[in-house]
Order: sequence, then structure tokens, then C-alpha cells
Amino acid sequence: MPNAEVLATGTELLSGDVVDTNSARIARALRPLAIPLVQVTVVGDDLPRMVAAIRAACSRSEILFISGGLGPTVDDVTREAVAEATGRPLRFDPELFETIRARFEAFGVPMPESNRRQAFRPEGSRVIPNPIGTAPGFLVEEDGHLLFALPGVPRELERMLAETVIPYLRERFPPKEAMVWRVVRTIGWGESLIDERLQDLLRGENPQIGLNAHPGRVDIRIRAHGVTLADAQARAEAAVRIIRERLGAAVYGEGEETPEAALILALRQRQATLATIESGSMGMLGGRLAAADPEGTVFRIGEVRARLAAAPEHAAEAVRRHAGTTFGLAAEVRPEGEGFQATAALATPKGPKIARRALRGPLPHAAEWVAHMAMGLLWRWLHEEDQ
Repeated sequence: MPNAEVLATGTELLSGDVVDTNSARIARALRPLAIPLVQVTVVGDDLPRMVAAIRAACSRSEILFISGGLGPTVDDVTREAVAEATGRPLRFDPELFETIRARFEAFGVPMPESNRRQAFRPEGSRVIPNPIGTAPGFLVEEDGHLLFALPGVPRELERMLAETVIPYLRERFPPKEAMVWRVVRTIGWGESLIDERLQDLLRGENPQIGLNAHPGRVDIRIRAHGVTLADAQARAEAAVRIIRERLGAAVYGEGEETPEAALILALRQRQATLATIESGSMGMLGGRLAAADPEGTVFRIGEVRARLAAAPEHAAEAVRRHAGTTFGLAAEVRPEGEGFQATAALATPKGPKIARRALRGPLPHAAEWVAHMAMGLLWRWLHEEDQ
């Protein structure tokens, strides 16, 4: 299969004002085709640099996606960069111009003269329709290489990928093997401990398994391939089964499942209820649990205090008794030295559980850590009780 690259354009991406999310969208779209995305390059709105980046990418990979730079302003230079890099002059497309003008009429506003620039495309290119925006994309085929220029607006890019680009690539490069992706999600264990338990799996080639650490939780990503879809699925399922056996209570779910959703479901199945109290954690623990249980059938009370009146383990028991719930969770983040001290406590009918961790970094990072610490305490307690 061919390799693919992304060239994400825009000075705002280099200044830190905007985060590049389009490269991830493109990578996800390519997964079912088994086309690997091998490199992402970010370049500002600078014509010579873009030309150099396009030529370099095309020398390495068969497919290049360019996101952004197709607007009507003078700093939108993708059209010019592609034309220069491929040696194709820009040509005005009257039909494309009428399509853009009609879009403005549908919006009920006159088309600014500057939008006329969007009707230019490299000679010999093919138009990629933009059904929801004014910036059309285009496809250039040059010496066996494919170059897709797409707008930077995420919803427009996604729509054009789904409706035009991916169907074209699927027909052009039918997958020679099936690919399956799985994600196993864990909470409460650090990346190093999980790495220790899964070392032999992490060294494997099929399936390929990697770790993705977040504050207080770790995702285990699995990619399996096979001659048939069933073969790939069987390889992925075997890896998931081994991971669950080795990590036990650390695994809370798969796919897009969140810790709070898994916890609320587990409590509902046990007809149990929960209350929380927290301080210094930006209300993250109670806020996330409340969002996962909008009916309030499981999560009864979420208190946020400037300071806890007692130690976290006593605060957890106090809120449990006050709310009349099965469990109480307390989370506290306190400044300590150059960082924070995060403490989570669980009050159960059989006694307390507590966890502490020293953290560096900004407060939102510490708040997410302590929320996951608290949810992890309860998740593991429920799992152990089921044994």
C-alpha cells in the first residue's frame, strides 16, 4: 500500500493559537483503507517554505494531503504553492466561480471580490466539491503521486474526506489485507507498570500494541491485520483477552468509553449510589459524574468546597452519610512546593480507601489526575468485591 503524509498549513498552528486536529481526522479516515500515515509536517503561510515542503513530501510518499490555505485572503497560498511545486500554472475555472457565487447567494449575502481567488486551481487538477463551504479542494496527480488540497475548516474537511476523497482512494487502492483497531482503557495504574505487565505483547508485530498515557489513566491501542477481516478480528480479540487477564481491575472499558460512564453503569447494575466532595480540583470529579448520569439515579450529590473541613477520608465518609448513598468519594488538590499534592479517598460500607500522589504541571492537569484517582479507587473496589 502507498504511504501518506499530511502538510498542515497556517501560521496560527505554529504560534500555538490553534491546535492541528485535521491531521488526526485524516489519519482516522485512512485506517479502513490500511493506508499508513507516515509523517505530519506543519508549515506557516510562507510560499517558498510550502513549495519546499510539498516537494519533499512528494519525494517520500505517494499520497499527500494539504489542509488549509484555500481561503480568499492573501495569506492563503496553497493554490500557488502547489502550482509552483508541480510546475502547473494556475487557471481560472468559470464553472467553479459560478459554484462559489451561488453558494454566497444561498447564504443571502453578496460575494466579496476576494473570493474570486478560490476559482483558480492548478492546470489539470480535479475539483473536490465542498458541499458546506466556499473553499473547494482539488486533486493533482503528478508522476504517480496524489496530492489532495483540502480546506482547513474541520467540518468541511471531514465532509469532503467522507464524500469524495476516501471513496476515490478505496477504488484506487483496494485494501490487500484487513485491518482492525481496538482500544483498551485503563485507570489507576501508571504507564510503567502496564508496560512491565505487557512487555512481550508490546514487542509483537501483529498485532502491534502501544501505550498512550493520560493523567491518571492509560490507553492501550491495538492494531491487527490479516488476510481476512475475521483473521484480523481474531488477532485483536486474542490480544484484548490477554490484556484483560493481566491487568484485571485496571481495565474499565474499551473504545470510546469514559471512566465516569463505566462507573455509573457499574453502580447502576449494583443498585448503588454515590456522592462526592472535592476541593481544589475545579469540580472535575463531580462534574464528569453528573454529566454521565443526567437523571441522577446513581450520582446524588456533588459538593465543591474551597477547603475540605476534614481529611479526605473523613470528608468522603461524611458526604456518604449526609447523602445517604452507598459510596462517598473525596478529591483534594493542594499546592505543595512547586507542584500539587493530590489525594483521593473512598468511603464504603466496609471502610475507607485512600490514594495520594505528588504532581507537577498546571492545575487542570492535577484536577484530571485526582478525578481519575478517585474514580479508579471505586472502580477497583467494585471489581475486587465481585471476585
